[in-house]
Parts: sequence; C-alpha cells; structure tokens
Amino acid sequence: MTIDLPPAVADDWRRLGTQTDDRRISLVTITAETTVFEHRPTADALERLRDDGSIPARSLFTVDMQVSPSLSTIGLSPSDALEMAAPKAREGFVETIEDDDIAVGDERTSEYIDRPDGVVGHLTVLEAAYPSDGESDAIDAEAHVAVWPAADTYVMAGGLVPLEAPDEPATLEAALDINPTRDREAIVDLFRGLELEETDD
Repeated sequence: MTIDLPPAVADDWRRLGTQTDDRRISLVTITAETTVFEHRPTADALERLRDDGSIPARSLFTVDMQVSPSLSTIGLSPSDALEMAAPKAREGFVETIEDDDIAVGDERTSEYIDRPDGVVGHLTVLEAAYPSDGESDAIDAEAHVAVWPAADTYVMAGGLVPLEAPDEPATLEAALDINPTRDREAIVDLFRGLELEETDD
C-alpha cells in the first residue's frame, strides 16, 4: 500500500517512483515499499544537476513496511520493538540511497520524536554527499529518516536536503533555490501529517 503525502506538503511534491525490497531481521521478514517524491518547483533544476539518478537531491520519501510473521504472533508490539527496529530501518534507507551513488556520512542527530497524535518515533539525520554531473564531485546534503510504530508494523518517512549548489553552471544555483530551513520544515510537515494506523498498545 503506497502511503500518500499529507495535505501540508502534497501540492509542492509529486510521486517519482516506487521500489520494493525484502529484509530479514531476526525471526521476521520486512517487506518495504519505498516511494520517492520530487519537489515540483525545482524538478527541472534537479534533473540538470544529475540526469542519471533516481533520487533527487531535494526529495521526500515514505516507506510502507509489512512484517511477516506479524509482531503480535511472536509476542512483540511495534512500540516495544522500536529500539531494535529503528536502526534496521535506517540501515535499509542508507542502503537504498547508497545504491543511487549518494554517499552517507556521520550522524548529525539521533533522537526520539513525538507526533501531535502522541506516537513516539525515532529520527536520525545523516550527513550526505550528492553526486553532480558538473565540475564539482559532489554537493553537501543531509538525509533525514524517521520510523514510527503502527498497527503491528512500522511506517518510515524522510527526505534529502541539498545544502549547497555546484559552483558551475552559475545559473543552476538560482534554479535549485537552496533553502535548507524550508526543506527541513517540509520534512517536519511530512512527519507530523503522515497517517499512521492506530497502534495496538
């Protein structure tokens, strides 16, 4: 099931593509359906930045995770297992973006976060280097990934934020409209507005 963007960000973003992969964690298999969204106002500039990548430098993503067998079957609740699930979910996200030649560096933030509905999730912010087709080898970026417990499973979401534009061509800097504060606020709006199934506990 593809997770839709909340109304607060839906107008400025459009679905770019979806991919599905499986990951084995201890006794369970997690099937993750990752949907990538691109920023409509800067889509053309992002394509000029790098025309062979599937993940834009300014992007949002949602991940629907299905757990088999269900956590309740093996005597766990999503909330109780969050501390174990969050690092594994982050590892899967890192592998996904690294497969697109985006280099991931050190953690900038690792903390628990509250949603307006009271659900507690875990957020990680990572340094990243985004490849460029221009003269610069890469541009600085940061990757945000958060995971929350839902009804017998987890929901993950996040985004990629460009922190700079390549030196050349100069016209690309204006077109990319680098604004980390605005982009981080869009990710927060995604986190706050994402619909989660009611947890069992």
